[in-house]
Amino acid sequence: MSDQIELSMSLPLDRDGFLRRECPTCERQLKFVVTDSDGEEEPAQLEPAGLFCPYCAIQAPPSEWHTPEQLHYAEIILAREGIGPIFDQAEAAGFRVTRNVPEEPAPLTEDDDMRRVEFACHPDEPVKVLDDWTGPVHCLVCGTPAAS
Repeated sequence: MSDQIELSMSLPLDRDGFLRRECPTCERQLKFVVTDSDGEEEPAQLEPAGLFCPYCAIQAPPSEWHTPEQLHYAEIILAREGIGPIFDQAEAAGFRVTRNVPEEPAPLTEDDDMRRVEFACHPDEPVKVLDDWTGPVHCLVCGTPAAS
């Protein structure tokens, strides 16, 4: 019997195939394209330190870019699918268990918002930024600002 649990969850894309993320430094939201057939949400050619924020240009590993809503959804899925069966096993073994498992979460949805920005340096890695953002927009892969 393994002591590891493997769970998966899907995150919605907008109509153009962009996934919402949030910079762990400036906490602004952005979107980027899901790039491979396995559903990986990372750009294909990453720097070892990770993605560059299109707003603040600071790098962070891909695992740090989840939005608060995505993290909350993942916590609920983990509680329901990971901890729920442990309660079942404890009850089957004769233990008295007080369950505190959250209700089934509503599926995440994705709005078709934000402004698309293309980059000459990495044309296959466009981003979407906040509509009211007026500062430079940096490439996720190399940090180079987009041409105005």
